[in-house]
Amino acid sequence: MRHRIFGKKLGRNHNQRKALINGLVRSIFTYGSLETTDAKAKTALRVIENLAASATKADLNSRKELFRILQDQTWVNRVANKMSAEFQGQTSNFTKITKIKRRFGDDALMVKLSFIKPISFLAEKKVEIKKEKPKKTTKPAVKAVKTTTKKAK
Repeated sequence: MRHRIFGKKLGRNHNQRKALINGLVRSIFTYGSLETTDAKAKTALRVIENLAASATKADLNSRKELFRILQDQTWVNRVANKMSAEFQGQTSNFTKITKIKRRFGDDALMVKLSFIKPISFLAEKKVEIKKEKPKKTTKPAVKAVKTTTKKAK
């Protein structure tokens, strides 16, 4: 019996399961959404909700919690700033799970795990307009005229 045992094993040992969940959390905090199986999404959902709730505070303690998973300080600052701006005053229900399809190989239910507001933490690319340099005008080259002569028989 599974009394007082919480969570799914997902066919992995403790370290592999921890790495899988950290990878899913990094992915959603990078792209704003991810497609995975239903069991993996429900397992990672608890960690994502807790991190999102602490990220809205954007204080030092929440940034340390984010750093424990994301492992990049610039990324942690970006996530904390965006989350505190987008979900100001919100304490729960940051994510939603949408059913997509059944996977062909093993008939596993595939879902899309995303934030309730469309949000992306990727840096926006700045488009720079290149100024075209004026082309140098050169004198047209003199074409050599080829003359042909007929040979006399």
